[in-house]
Amino acid sequence: MVSRNTIKSDIFKIYDVEKVKTMKALEKIQGRVAVTTDMWTASNQKRGYMVITAHFVDDSWNLQSRILR
Repeated sequence: MVSRNTIKSDIFKIYDVEKVKTMKALEKIQGRVAVTTDMWTASNQKRGYMVITAHFVDDSWNLQSRILR
């Protein structure tokens, strides 16, 4: 059985890898980047959340979206 700490560690490693990939993708963009935001609250908690997303078209003309921290 996998421990909670192992899963937590794996998630942080994946985050670091994806962050580097996102930064490299954003650095290569020659066009424009659209930024959107969304906010919400959890119905069972008194906690608010916000997300910022970057949208851009890559070199192959595919729409890409990345959540920014």
